[in-house]
Amino acid sequence: MRLATFDFTPFEIKFSFHRLINAMHQFIDDPEKNEMKKTYFKDLLDRVSQVPSLLEPIIEPKILHDNAVLINELLEILFPIALTDNEIKAVGMPFQNLMFNHSRRFKKIIEESGGNYNIEIRDFNQHQYYIACCCIIMNHYFKASFDLTRPLFIDLPDERGIIHHYRVLYNADFVEVVPKENAVMLSKEDIELLEDNFDNFELWVEKFPQHSWQLNGFGIINLVDVTIENALSLLKENFLKSELQCVPIGDIIEPLFSSIFKVPNLQIGFTPLVPDIIVQKETNEMMAMSSFLLDEEEGTIVLSKKAYNTIVNEHGYYSISDVDLAVLNDEDAQMCLNLQAKGVKSCLFSPVVISSGVEGVLEIISTEKRVLNSINAQKLNALMPIISETFERVKSDMKNYVEAIIQREFTTIHPSVYWKFIEEARRNYIESVVDKDSFINPISFKNVYPLYGEIDIKGSGALRNEAILSDLREQLQKLIAIFNNCALAGNALILERHILKLEAYLRQLETNFISGLEQRIQTYVTNEIHSYLNKEEHLFCKNSLEEYFTYIDRQLGIYYRYRKIYDTQVGKMNKSFSDLLDYRQEAAQNVFPHYYERFKTDGVEHNLYIGSSICPTMSFDFTYLHNLRLWQLQVMSELMCVHYRNNIQDALTMDVTVLILVYDSSLGIQFRMDEKRFDIDGSYNTRYEIIKKRLDKACIKGSTERIVQPKKITIAFASNYHLEEYLGYIEFGQKIGLLDSHLEQFLIEDMQSVSGLIGIRIGVNLDYDVEDLDYDTLMHRYLKSQYL
Repeated sequence: MRLATFDFTPFEIKFSFHRLINAMHQFIDDPEKNEMKKTYFKDLLDRVSQVPSLLEPIIEPKILHDNAVLINELLEILFPIALTDNEIKAVGMPFQNLMFNHSRRFKKIIEESGGNYNIEIRDFNQHQYYIACCCIIMNHYFKASFDLTRPLFIDLPDERGIIHHYRVLYNADFVEVVPKENAVMLSKEDIELLEDNFDNFELWVEKFPQHSWQLNGFGIINLVDVTIENALSLLKENFLKSELQCVPIGDIIEPLFSSIFKVPNLQIGFTPLVPDIIVQKETNEMMAMSSFLLDEEEGTIVLSKKAYNTIVNEHGYYSISDVDLAVLNDEDAQMCLNLQAKGVKSCLFSPVVISSGVEGVLEIISTEKRVLNSINAQKLNALMPIISETFERVKSDMKNYVEAIIQREFTTIHPSVYWKFIEEARRNYIESVVDKDSFINPISFKNVYPLYGEIDIKGSGALRNEAILSDLREQLQKLIAIFNNCALAGNALILERHILKLEAYLRQLETNFISGLEQRIQTYVTNEIHSYLNKEEHLFCKNSLEEYFTYIDRQLGIYYRYRKIYDTQVGKMNKSFSDLLDYRQEAAQNVFPHYYERFKTDGVEHNLYIGSSICPTMSFDFTYLHNLRLWQLQVMSELMCVHYRNNIQDALTMDVTVLILVYDSSLGIQFRMDEKRFDIDGSYNTRYEIIKKRLDKACIKGSTERIVQPKKITIAFASNYHLEEYLGYIEFGQKIGLLDSHLEQFLIEDMQSVSGLIGIRIGVNLDYDVEDLDYDTLMHRYLKSQYL
């Protein structure tokens, strides 16, 4: 076995036995020592003196190998024969690559680990090694007192593949440190400087050049088996990590449990004690732990009454040392049959107890008989408190994370206005202490400037209707084919009635797809056709039935093939739009905090509100509003570019349109408690909401052409007040190549309660490299383009 070493070292290593030999001479010269031992030592030293190479510093390993028998006898004073089967001991230099004179137990460990196994000290790198060597020099030669005594561990497998953990101990009583010609003699100031600069590796190399010191003698290396203690420590270390909920627990604990129980290839399972099988499966998938007590087919936990009482009621351990034998016991038979089917031969079950009660059952599983039993189950006494504490923390973290998701995805309390809710909640709490009738004041913001935008799928209604029609058409055709291939003539009248009715529905789809037809077909198929097929399935082609039902959505009960393609594609698009919009919002929020919300429909729409009332701690300037407007125009252009690049591989070709509304004045918003969202405050501001709801269906005045068109951005103005401002933004977009050169300007048709709107439309360069877009310095670049 060779100890993994580091080539870059301040030491030149030379093995030498001179200190041991001197100690033996002192023993011989001591008149009080045992005479028989003196005689033996004299004889041994005489034989050693006949090999001059053993009296000099040794560099070549061959000398050690050729004289191994004599060296072993010389070292017997330090390696008692009576302890050779117990101690894990060898001769070597600290952290160096050569060891010899191993004890018998050490040799056995070497053989079991592969015969030529390189030991690597855990979490010990070149930097740490070099400084450790320097500290040895300072402590031995310069009489400093640097303390680097920290546990060093190595991990070695035995013949069964179980990892054992050993602590490494070094005895340097027979080592001396000697300076060479290029050694640097340190002053007190040098030592103090090094004391404060552990991380300055160059400084250490400067004060201790490579091979500038000679290390003479030999060291004694001892390994102490600390497998259980170290595995417990590693278990705690891993389970204390904050990112644990993102790392499967099963991947961490299985090898540790194998080391602790000294049983190879242990499997760890977990069964949550909840009735919902979906929750059970999702929990086990997240933790990367199977459930051995769960019967997936029946959706039940198979736990005997005795085991349940021991684990859940008494909070004790339940062991089965031989599952094949225990299956003969009527009380445990059903549970053991379930375990047998999963290859379990012996097992331990332990409750995971948290503050709310028993969270679930931890399962320790082996495919070998009698390796797990009630005796080694007691090792769980040290393990379960750690695991239970971890489950408590993971559950708490999961709860907090879920609440964060709800906050982010399902409510509209944006961080920019959260301070207002905290302020009002604190006020209400303080008042409620003395006044039980205190109430919540409305959360509102005055004089904010709105920005609205949407990216929408062109003709989404027609695409959805086509998907519905395709599903219904294919469903009817498949059912007609299934009934036509029925082998039983006795039911000919029933079959004929179903076939004729299905064909009639199919003709209606092709000629007159009227409102309500889909529901009538769905009701008929679900109530009559499916019930008949399920009852008489033996009459029909099995493969045809299986193929047909693979497209039936279990939750919705509908034929869900083309609609699934449509819904999946729309969902993917909306997620892409939302994620990019949310990501780009981070840069915009850094310029000036503002309220932001978005909604998913057949596309994504967003509202922005900016003003001094939202962020009273900062001085509001209209430059921030202009920056946000330019940001909105640029990010909507980016969304369109990204969509057309990502949509190339999609099954359905979907064009998108972009619409931006520019309002001509500030307004107020108020949080609606019943709807849990912000809305326009005051009837005098309702015109803004009316425009938003009707604008995307509007046409250019005097024509039937919609104002929104694919691959183009449409900007609608409530008046011409901001038109010049946006023309400057468009010119900037054209200069950087994001927008094309063709700009359209038009009047928007009058709508109910809305008139006098102006519109412009500009195409987007879909080949533009969006990686070149810079949001952090957006307004700076724009202003330079305008004035320089």
